[in-house]
Amino acid sequence: MAVEHFTWADKIAGELLKRGRKHIVHGMWTPSGYFHIGNARGELLVPAMVARAVKDAGGSARQNFLADDFDDMDKVPAGIAVNAEKYNEFLGKPLRECPSPVKGYDNWASYFTELALEDMEKFTEKPKFHSVYDEYRKGKYDKVIRIVLDNAGKVRDLWEIIAGTHKPENWLPVMVVCENCGRSATTKAVSWDGKKLGYVCSEAREYAKPCRHEGEIIPRKGNVKLPWRVHWPATWFVFGTTFESAGKDHFTKGGSVDTGHAFMREVFGKEPPYQVGTEFIQLAGQKISGSRGNVITLKDWLEVAEPELLRFMMISYQPSTAIDFDMHSGKLFLLEQRHHESEAVYYGQKSLGEKRDSQLKREYMLSQVKKPAKQMPVQLDYSLLTMVVQMYPHKSMGKIIELLHSLKALKKDKLAKGDEQRISVMINRARVWVEKYAPDDLKLKLNETAPLLNLTEDEIDAVFTLSKELSKDWTEQDLQSRIYEIAREEDVEPRRFFQILYKILLNRESGPRLGPFIIVVGKEKIREILDTLKK
Repeated sequence: MAVEHFTWADKIAGELLKRGRKHIVHGMWTPSGYFHIGNARGELLVPAMVARAVKDAGGSARQNFLADDFDDMDKVPAGIAVNAEKYNEFLGKPLRECPSPVKGYDNWASYFTELALEDMEKFTEKPKFHSVYDEYRKGKYDKVIRIVLDNAGKVRDLWEIIAGTHKPENWLPVMVVCENCGRSATTKAVSWDGKKLGYVCSEAREYAKPCRHEGEIIPRKGNVKLPWRVHWPATWFVFGTTFESAGKDHFTKGGSVDTGHAFMREVFGKEPPYQVGTEFIQLAGQKISGSRGNVITLKDWLEVAEPELLRFMMISYQPSTAIDFDMHSGKLFLLEQRHHESEAVYYGQKSLGEKRDSQLKREYMLSQVKKPAKQMPVQLDYSLLTMVVQMYPHKSMGKIIELLHSLKALKKDKLAKGDEQRISVMINRARVWVEKYAPDDLKLKLNETAPLLNLTEDEIDAVFTLSKELSKDWTEQDLQSRIYEIAREEDVEPRRFFQILYKILLNRESGPRLGPFIIVVGKEKIREILDTLKK
């Protein structure tokens, strides 16, 4: 079917289909630490959405996910509970050959890879997985390594012209795995006669020392690997990659994208894949980084939010747009509200204009892991649930559903099959968010009586006016607005009035939005507390 270009994924698909009908999209990640939502943006979800868009537009697409477990361990990342000194002897060796940080896994790479694969299947159609270490060992890179060695001079010249990095005239663009110590970062290839490759283990690194071994090998089945700038285009050549996203740092002038495209054309004789740069996801202003240990893993996400919400965040921002996100503020709530809006538009429950509706419908479709349900799923406001689980921690599911109906928070009078299970999952996620991430001003403990406060007559009158008003039927928003009106009517500065109410109800000067909070707790209960205030 033809799809109009309402999202960045559809525009990319349109460009790809100009080049052909069949496509292979790639993501490649180094399993040195936990796979997080920053990794997922460029290496999993952008490729997945492009593949979906290609298929929706009538083409075919296969998604590959590569774990670069042949990469060296150069340090133990922050946030991983191991004795780093015990890994000193493994620094400079492939991640695949380093011990697992957790018992029960074969090695360092397999631990992080298995965790990633287990979780990513909940976020997208299962991509075809490839271990780079295994592909080298199986000989899949043998041909391309020979091409590189036979064209070493051309590789060297292109590297120097594009990246501005000088390489010696006899430099060979390969990394031999030392037969003695098992490291590749410490070796230097010194000769190539078309059959055998000579090398010495003589290059000192900050994290690894050379063993001084000298040898000669026939390059095959993983005893040689390629440096990153060559390995990347070699992988495109080996797998026939037609699309791959990558972090924006690779797209700098003279960076690995520029050299990769040149090597692909001039050395391997193929056109490079279509590429887009992805901006970083920042966690409270800092780039999410496995090496820093400040990560939100896919498992972390699933504890507090549905996978579709992460997909929606990715499709609703251009890949080149930085996303600043965190679990502690209200950003998760706002994201959910935007997703609910797109869902309501998709199911015809809301309209924002023809063009905007078309865009939101398409974004909603691409945000779904599976085909959208025939009927609109039950929606619940996340921030409301965080209040419910705190105010009523011991209520049964049936009682909570009754409460949500009474609060008019459930827009469906009759729950469909599976709705109750969906509500249960939402409530559990809200509970986890409160336990793990809620800031102090959203952690709620209701006072039984009003504390002693030094209030003016006007301020006391405002409190009792609100108490009387709570006998009326209010929506959350109307009640919120009425609190402002009461403050002005009683000559109390609104900000001061809210502080007074928070003090009376929660014994602090800030908290959740009062309108929804009062409705959740119950107007009668709030009236009882307000009425304990003595003039």
